[in-house]
Amino acid sequence: MTPNVRRRSIALDVARSRWQGLVSQDPDMDLGNGLTAKTYESSIAALEKQLLRINNLAADIQTARAIMRQMEREMSDLNDRFMKATAAKFGTSSMEVLAIGGVPKIERKRRSSMKPPSPSTPTNGQ
Repeated sequence: MTPNVRRRSIALDVARSRWQGLVSQDPDMDLGNGLTAKTYESSIAALEKQLLRINNLAADIQTARAIMRQMEREMSDLNDRFMKATAAKFGTSSMEVLAIGGVPKIERKRRSSMKPPSPSTPTNGQ
């Protein structure tokens, strides 16, 4: 399951609401110092455009990550196939297996089913 990468902007939501209230009173409202309904609308449009750009980039990154995860799974499979094919052709303890990063069969550690004695347990009859 992939997380939702779509971003929202609370500031943009507030601005849209305030702008709608402003233009419902007077579409040509001018509050002075460059604060007009038209400048507010253009600032809102610029932020909407940037938010759309960011959301599209995030979606592209999410897609690229999914492609990379798939490629990594395929590469892991290919790594395993090369190791097994090399071992099948040259033997599990061959220099060729060692050369491609494998551990020769004779050097692999076996898991012990017995636990080693604890340091507090006497081992030589003390």
